[in-house]
Amino acid sequence: MKKIFVLMIPVFCLAACSSMPDQRFVGADSDAHGCIASAGYTWSEARQNCIRVWKDAIRLDSVAQDKTVAYIVLSEDGTLAEIFLTVQTKPVLLKRAFSQDGPFWKGTYSPWLLKRLAQGWRLYNGDRLLYSAANP
Repeated sequence: MKKIFVLMIPVFCLAACSSMPDQRFVGADSDAHGCIASAGYTWSEARQNCIRVWKDAIRLDSVAQDKTVAYIVLSEDGTLAEIFLTVQTKPVLLKRAFSQDGPFWKGTYSPWLLKRLAQGWRLYNGDRLLYSAANP
């Protein structure tokens, strides 16, 4: 009887281990670019690097006071602006141009327009101003 009991202990241990759910380690969720989402990183086309949007971007608040925000990431040379929106899953990439009012960023097939004016940043969708931030 003792021998059967001693032999049954490893069987129960192995059975218990096999029924444990598949566990993933924190930080083991890197994407195709090597960005670790669980650590808050996402890929930025404008910077060609993993960034933390909430830390590395310019925050623009909704003018409608609806608690949505937009984050703007500029490339190192300022020629590209990438928009991260809380209401949209994919970021939008815009290219810089100049007018008499100053620099602006616009997409080829996008309705988004970003302006940097003396009073601050403005983000438009078509002709509608949706987000803004004062200059620091």
